[in-house]
Amino acid sequence: MNKFSSFPALQRSALNLALAASALCATSAWADTSFHASVNTAAWAGASGWLDFQFNPGQSPAPAAQVRISNFSGNFGSQLFLEGQASGNLADGFILGNGSAFNDLFHAIQLGSNFSFDLTFSGDVFSTPGQVGTTFSLGLLAGDQQSYLGNPAGALFQIDLMPADAGAPASTTLSLLGGQSIATVSAVPEPQSYALLLAGLGVIGLLARRQRAA
Repeated sequence: MNKFSSFPALQRSALNLALAASALCATSAWADTSFHASVNTAAWAGASGWLDFQFNPGQSPAPAAQVRISNFSGNFGSQLFLEGQASGNLADGFILGNGSAFNDLFHAIQLGSNFSFDLTFSGDVFSTPGQVGTTFSLGLLAGDQQSYLGNPAGALFQIDLMPADAGAPASTTLSLLGGQSIATVSAVPEPQSYALLLAGLGVIGLLARRQRAA
């Protein structure tokens, strides 16, 4: 038997291994840190309302964390309220920290359009072990600043940040809380995830070229 007769089979095995390694690298990141969110308020066109962005620790102290809210789109009003560790503006983006028990951006909007924005999380929560998490949530309220829209019980969605604990890696967990019909949220892949994917595809291409030349 020719010692090279099994070479294509070995290449197929290597190809499968490369695919598996690429998938593993792409999914083993400890947490998603960037998200894109949108809220469709067409059902309440013509009325005024509010978007309520909160970023609160489960208890104090919690590992330091912050969220940058940027790239706003939609019919925002001029009135807003900032409370706790919150600062910024629509043009440059807002920063909410978890250094206070309650951290809030409460922004006026004109209902009827689609509102979108990006969320970028950072801080010690992703590198410091602990047992106390921090929660980001978004609520949609009517003009009375009290009645919730989309989910009468409260927020449309929340993202929980948990530090590493007892061998479990740090994590971000997205929960839609009754706002599925009007709110969409998706994780944005990190640049290193794209790099890993491209590296995996490069290995696959090299193996394919070698197989054709054999």
